[in-house]
Amino acid sequence: MEFVKLTRENIEKENICCAISNNKDIQVMSKKNWLRERLEEGLVFLKGNVRGKCFIEYIPVEYAWVPIEEEGCMYIDCLWVSG
Repeated sequence: MEFVKLTRENIEKENICCAISNNKDIQVMSKKNWLRERLEEGLVFLKGNVRGKCFIEYIPVEYAWVPIEEEGCMYIDCLWVSG
């Protein structure tokens, strides 16, 4: 399976899986704005190039939304697989 990595350069044209709608939808715009900010913190958003939802979001643990005292680890923010 191929994976597509979301970047600042392709965020506008890529579907973000968890909010399937058009780019003018407020939920999609909000999520993409949030993602842009998190990309600067090292967030990785990979989606499977398949039909259905298949993606993972992970970020360095120091930027996780939950308090974790660890260094050099990644925090899985979201993982979704469905057909």
